Amino acid sequence: MATNVTERIHTLQDVLDALSQQASAATTDPDFDPREDIGEALYLAGQLAAIAKTSSTISAMMADLWATNTGGGA
Repeated sequence: MATNVTERIHTLQDVLDALSQQASAATTDPDFDPREDIGEALYLAGQLAAIAKTSSTISAMMADLWATNTGGGA
């Protein structure tokens, strides 16, 4: 089971890395001026909020898997 949990944790870490790359790409040199285009700014804020929420959920899943694997979970 440890290998399976380790593989799951690595997969979840890969997803976190991809989400981090998406957040970086979205905020690096945006092609609009947020002071002039509030619609684009709100869209970007929504994307970043979704990435943050998903990242938080995945981090919690990883912590639960690790705790279960090391005997610290329920």
